[in-house]
Amino acid sequence: MTHIIVLVKQVPDVSQITDNAFDPKTGNLIRTRLASVINELDAEALAFAHTMQSLMSARGKIVALTMGPPMAAEVLRYSLSRCADAAILLTDRALGGADTWATANPLAYAIRKIRKELFDSSDDYYIVAGMQSVDGDTAQVPAQIAAELQVPCVAYATEVNKTDGELTFTRIISGGSQVVRPLKKPAVITVAKYEYPLFASFARSRGAAKMQVIQWSAADVNASAVGVAGSKTRVIRVFPPGKTNRKCQELKSVAELARVIKEQLKTNAEKGHNGELNKHTYRLPDRRESLLDRSFEGTDKEIEEYHLLAQKLKALNIDDAASVNASIVDKLMADGNDFHKKTLEDMVAGLNVVKPEYTGEVWVMAEVIDGRLHEATFELVGKARELADSLSSRVGVVLVGHAVRGLGSELIAAGADRVYLVEDPLLAEFDPVSYSKAAADVFGQYKPQILLYAATPQGRVLAPMVSYQVGCGLTADCTGLEIRDSSRKGQVGILMQTRPALGGNVMATICTKDSPCQMATARPGVMKRLPPDTNRKGQIIEHKVVLSEANLSIQILKTEKAHGKVQFDSDVIISGGKGMQNRDSYDRLLDTLCESVRQRCGVRVEKGATRTAVEQGFAERIRQVGQTGTAVGPKLYVAIGISGAIQHMIGVANTEMIVAINTDPHAPILRQCDYYVIGGAETVVPELAGLLNNSKD
Repeated sequence: MTHIIVLVKQVPDVSQITDNAFDPKTGNLIRTRLASVINELDAEALAFAHTMQSLMSARGKIVALTMGPPMAAEVLRYSLSRCADAAILLTDRALGGADTWATANPLAYAIRKIRKELFDSSDDYYIVAGMQSVDGDTAQVPAQIAAELQVPCVAYATEVNKTDGELTFTRIISGGSQVVRPLKKPAVITVAKYEYPLFASFARSRGAAKMQVIQWSAADVNASAVGVAGSKTRVIRVFPPGKTNRKCQELKSVAELARVIKEQLKTNAEKGHNGELNKHTYRLPDRRESLLDRSFEGTDKEIEEYHLLAQKLKALNIDDAASVNASIVDKLMADGNDFHKKTLEDMVAGLNVVKPEYTGEVWVMAEVIDGRLHEATFELVGKARELADSLSSRVGVVLVGHAVRGLGSELIAAGADRVYLVEDPLLAEFDPVSYSKAAADVFGQYKPQILLYAATPQGRVLAPMVSYQVGCGLTADCTGLEIRDSSRKGQVGILMQTRPALGGNVMATICTKDSPCQMATARPGVMKRLPPDTNRKGQIIEHKVVLSEANLSIQILKTEKAHGKVQFDSDVIISGGKGMQNRDSYDRLLDTLCESVRQRCGVRVEKGATRTAVEQGFAERIRQVGQTGTAVGPKLYVAIGISGAIQHMIGVANTEMIVAINTDPHAPILRQCDYYVIGGAETVVPELAGLLNNSKD
């Protein structure tokens, strides 16, 4: 009898966010000003679990589990009204303020308790969860639960079937999909998308209102990492994202759209390529002109305060922090109301901190797809080179796989000083358990201070499993990485990791704490690759890891990848979404427009697609643009019939100009593009192509 535990979460309704939802002083979201709803992917996970149960010959229980305040019982009632047979609320003030580490840990301990008390200690169960939650967007908790429980993890699942009496799962991989089967149970399954909604019946809704929601406290599960104290990261600041530089301008005619496209491609030759911009290069305190110089603090306020302190000390003819004693502090306090005494004491103590918090190399976890290095790996090596140079350190790359030694020279040319090579026939295919064992093993021997992963489908499951195994905090989907100080907390030379959250409605800068290393995943397309230098010299260091068949967690039954080649480094990418209606319209209309732009403007043009368009058969998986596809940054991106889901817009964020054609005047993409036309593809595209073809200028 196979049971299922579904992890659900109550989240703020980010679709209703307005400016007054944020505290104007701190930038923090005021959650009480937003309605609470079930996380959308968790609702889909419930439907997914219901399908799993229907495929089983001996149906067990479906248990909904959540961690949160007492009001989170609402999401459990929702679950009971759909398909859950029992509901458990893990609630305790001690659990508040937890990061993903201190969320996954108590949930894993709660799962152990469910296994013992509800499943009679049976291991015949699955743990199903949405891939990520909209308030965090990290996709870390399920994988970290798998690491704590030491069980298989199938991430990005989109379909479940039964083959030879066993459940099999279709999962998204870079450039395609795979059908896999966990080799043992329990197993964690994360759901990326499930198109079959599950509705509440009248009878189940009445029953759900009467059913008992079991409540457990932190003491009941006896977890080892709880709340703020058990967390491995801390938030430096939370702030609204900067005002969009997109124009969001409606064009009233297709002729105007044609003009905009021609002007963009005509004047764009002199424009540089977008990438992460850095204010100025970090220097360690003992390499600055003065030890009083603290211009690399984590927040602007801290920089201003240290600048003021340095001025006051210089006025007292003090240029050595060690000379600041209690009497000097009293003088500074008597001089005005610029500082609280505790703040001043912390700042003075911080001036005496000159050694970096972490030591070691700056590493990148390489990703290999079909024998080739993923482009995001080169982008991260470029960023690692910048970080390492500012820390006077080296760049290392961990290269895991089978018969991949030949890729080492490419990594060295891209900026690596050392390549840590782990080769084994059992690593020929990506398996989260075997790969995380290999990565954790090489980490344990060489101990880097920073380890970066690409936020790809592979990286987003591997990174949390490795980080959990080696006891490190992890920040997901970063769009900014820079070395800064937090001198008042006695930390110098730490990695400040900035990432969007709440569907991009808020930004957070995070740093690692209580960890031997700083780990982060970074979005593809955000960092900048360095030009290859084939004259660079570096080392390839072989590292042996003992692996056996027991270290494999999944059986790959089928792999589907689109054949052919796409050129997403083209000047123009024209993509179609669900609004294209069918494969014929997608091919006919996009091919027509691609050819017109190519001929009229003399630029390279490529076709793209959304994940929905791919899953409905309009285009091959290789053409998928977005978070689970390929991140792109062309001069011009034309989005036709694309609603603008956050996962897609993440993948086109580095585009210089975004143009949208859509029938829906309320489509989210219209608030994230430069120009748009309201109209159907069948009408607008032929007219646009004709205007481009007949243009004389």
